[in-house]
Amino acid sequence: MRIKKINDFFSRFGTWQIRNRLPILFVILVVTIAGFLGLSRLVVTSDIDEWFEDSEEIKRNSDLYEEKFGNEDMVMILVEADDVFDPEVLAMIRDLGTELLEKVPYARDIYSLTDMSIAFGDEEGIEIVNPFEDGIPDDPAELAAKKEYIMSRESLVNMLVSDDCGETWLILRLNNYETANEYAEMLLVGKAAKEVLSGEKWQSPAYTLKPTGMAYTETEEAEVVEKEASIRVITGFIVVFICLVVFTRSLRGVIVPVLATLGGIGTVLGFEGHLGIHADSNLITLPVLLSMALAIGYAIHLINMFKIRFRESGSREKAVVEAVGETGWPILFTAVTTIASLLSFLAAGIVSLRWLGATSALTVLAVYLYVVFLIPPLFSFGKDRTKQPAEPGQAEKKAAGKPAAAETPKRAGTGGTDAWFRRFGEKLLKTGTPLLVISFIVIAAFIPGLFRMSVNMEYFSIMGKKIPYIQRLDQIRQTKLGSLYSYTVMIRYDELDAFLEGGRMKNLDALAEKLSGLSMTKVSGTKGRVSSVTKVVKEMNRVFNGDDPAWYRIPDTREELAELILFCDSDSVHENLDEDFSTAVLQVEIMNWDGNKITDDMAKAKVFAGELFPDADCSIIGMVANFAAMNGKIVYGELKSFSGSFVIILILLSLVFAGLSTGLIGMIPNIAPVVILGGIMGYTGTPLDMLTMTIMPMVLGIAVDDTIHFISRIKIELERTGSYRDAVLDSFRALGKTLGMTTVILCAMFVVYVMSPVAMLSRMGLYSIIGLGSALLADYILTPLLIFALKPLGKETRENGENGAASGSA
Repeated sequence: MRIKKINDFFSRFGTWQIRNRLPILFVILVVTIAGFLGLSRLVVTSDIDEWFEDSEEIKRNSDLYEEKFGNEDMVMILVEADDVFDPEVLAMIRDLGTELLEKVPYARDIYSLTDMSIAFGDEEGIEIVNPFEDGIPDDPAELAAKKEYIMSRESLVNMLVSDDCGETWLILRLNNYETANEYAEMLLVGKAAKEVLSGEKWQSPAYTLKPTGMAYTETEEAEVVEKEASIRVITGFIVVFICLVVFTRSLRGVIVPVLATLGGIGTVLGFEGHLGIHADSNLITLPVLLSMALAIGYAIHLINMFKIRFRESGSREKAVVEAVGETGWPILFTAVTTIASLLSFLAAGIVSLRWLGATSALTVLAVYLYVVFLIPPLFSFGKDRTKQPAEPGQAEKKAAGKPAAAETPKRAGTGGTDAWFRRFGEKLLKTGTPLLVISFIVIAAFIPGLFRMSVNMEYFSIMGKKIPYIQRLDQIRQTKLGSLYSYTVMIRYDELDAFLEGGRMKNLDALAEKLSGLSMTKVSGTKGRVSSVTKVVKEMNRVFNGDDPAWYRIPDTREELAELILFCDSDSVHENLDEDFSTAVLQVEIMNWDGNKITDDMAKAKVFAGELFPDADCSIIGMVANFAAMNGKIVYGELKSFSGSFVIILILLSLVFAGLSTGLIGMIPNIAPVVILGGIMGYTGTPLDMLTMTIMPMVLGIAVDDTIHFISRIKIELERTGSYRDAVLDSFRALGKTLGMTTVILCAMFVVYVMSPVAMLSRMGLYSIIGLGSALLADYILTPLLIFALKPLGKETRENGENGAASGSA
């Protein structure tokens, strides 16, 4: 494929753009306005359910749980005091519960020391009452008696209240949400609860309140991520703006790329708003950053070439046509390869990553179109200027019939920096094979690190402990009652009243005991924190039998069991057993996050359930199960997306440069930074999470752009000079500064992410800088050395002799 013919086509395209610049600008304006009008409709969520398909088992089971047991979201407040039975503390718990019920949307009921029902039995019979239904007793003896009775209930101690009476839970349970956008409804709940708890009346030296629960913490996370992402994107944009001012030194060279960037990103997200497509708050920064980075890169290549040609000709329109002609093909090809690699996310098997891939591909396409249709027309306006004079001696050489240096190698870049890059290229080619060998040895040293990479969706690792609400959650999980993670074992029969069989209820109790003994189950006192309907049944059986602790067990017969359940508080029973008595759940709280151990525990839990209930459908659901599933999805998704990107880019490079060898050579500088990046992450123990897993495909997508520009330029110069040496050196002179500029700007943008207190954003910034920096070094070193050594672009038509020397002294 001869590059000259392609460049001629793009030159004609540039001429067409100038002739039709006003209609082009009008169309861009209309499309931009239409897109931006949709931004107000864009819904940004952080719902973990968005990561799963409706057809997936874990999603189906989670939906079944909600159908049978209602909303699993709640607001939980850990109350800490010297004695939670102190009248002031009890009064606060009662009043706070009342206010939460009144002011929090979807509030169903309160479960706390002052809002619960327990069984009392005496000679006159058994009744289910709230111990504090008539208020907090003024009589210390009466209060002490109630405290003693509550602390004698095995189902409450170290579940609702700690055995030392220093901690207790206040739990706000919620009704089902009424709209399809459950995440938005949950945030309304969290915001209302936060507003209630911010009141000064709940501040006292007698107690400490530490809120948690999915509805509450998701609201805090959304606020932190939204704030941090906004700060980083805006600050990054300012940094890019400053870099553009420094590097382009042109008002038009700053404003036009900025408009192209904003237009491309805003239009795509706006049309997603029009179409009702939800954006993921944890991932939305990637398409924004990637498109911003690529837009700047495309713009700088085009603008720098325009400036060079404008200096030479003095004509704006001619400079635009020549700039479009020389940069149009490499910019188009880099956009195509990046889009193709991003579309590989569609095969990742994760709903949110599919959104990420599609949105990133569309934003890259959009900023490409904005750059190629906005910059040429706008740069064609204005006055022409005096043509740059020829170098001394060139006219005399031409008149004498001697080859002028400017005729062959020197067509671009005459500034000091351009000349420096050419000298750098000369030194590079002199080192040749030794430098290549050293480079490959360095890259190989990072390969073992790739096999040490791990996936960790642990919440504290993702968010980091610099954030106040994360610090509070860390304190909560270290208390007797507190935990952050839990999973649910669900056993379901098709037959009604299945769990009224005494044997099955006993097996349910046996399963609870087995789950309590698993390695990661949290233990409070001497008991594992496993919630089950069997605790309520055993408590009632004890009351039925004179409150004798020996009767804290499951009754033997179906009739006895049915009678006990009839007397039990309905809400307590149906918290973990559905109204048809066909589905039971056990909630297992875990002490900490260890992905491998938790996965092992859940596998054992499913085996235990299957052994005790061989004729039932047994499943594991909940946040921990979701995270464990996401761990596997991230590994599989990373492999599929990266391998897909690799294959797609290899095919495109091979097709365009007319040979598999050129394609493979072009891939080496792009694989190198990925190997280095992965090796560093493996050696340092940095895990893959929902953001860091996107860095490698992003680096590959950006790195291949520079490689394509470099190889395309070398091919152009080879066709013109006939010499690989001159082609490489002139390519360094033409592109060396531009490649460095784009990388410096991108790295400067990511520096602001390194300073974020959110760990995943900080890691993304750091490793993006490492990846982009190593990608630039690979393109500066590996690409020219491999092209020069292997000569895959065709045969030379001229020796690297006198003209090469002349070129070198130019």
